[in-house]
Amino acid sequence: MAEDIFRVATVEDAPEFLELLSSAFKSVKELGIDWPSTNADLAMVTENIVNSSAFVLERNGKLISTITVRFPWESSSPPSKYPFVWWFATAPELAGQGIGDKLLTYVEEQVLRDTLKAPALTLGTSARKHPWLLDMYLRRGYEVYFEHEEDGDVGVMMRKILIPEKFDATLLGIPSWT
Repeated sequence: MAEDIFRVATVEDAPEFLELLSSAFKSVKELGIDWPSTNADLAMVTENIVNSSAFVLERNGKLISTITVRFPWESSSPPSKYPFVWWFATAPELAGQGIGDKLLTYVEEQVLRDTLKAPALTLGTSARKHPWLLDMYLRRGYEVYFEHEEDGDVGVMMRKILIPEKFDATLLGIPSWT
């Protein structure tokens, strides 16, 4: 039976991380979505691993899913004052098996809510060019709190409240890319 291991990515993971990210975001790039994840190279992936908290799900020594958490102090103009998740990718050949869901649940609940006591988290996605992502996040309890139309797409910022009694909507802010 396969053993799944959750862990933080290391610089040594960068080439395999890039391979996973590139294969997972190939279809997104083909949709004309210009995100950092669709144009990542080894230097960008390495920088991401060094400067943020990149979590991976590993099975039998192979990276099968990843998600990165960026914290507000990592940028002079963060999207919000809550943790921001991005570069969420799962190996395409394993799509539909709940692997991405497993990693995202781990990061939301065990890392952000239970360990770091983060009241909420945020993310950005495409609502027009890649609508199934929006629907997936809505089913997971995320809510749209900001929309911005540009270049034929609608970019949305979403939030998920993890600890309702500590959540403060004024900390969401307006993203600097507007």
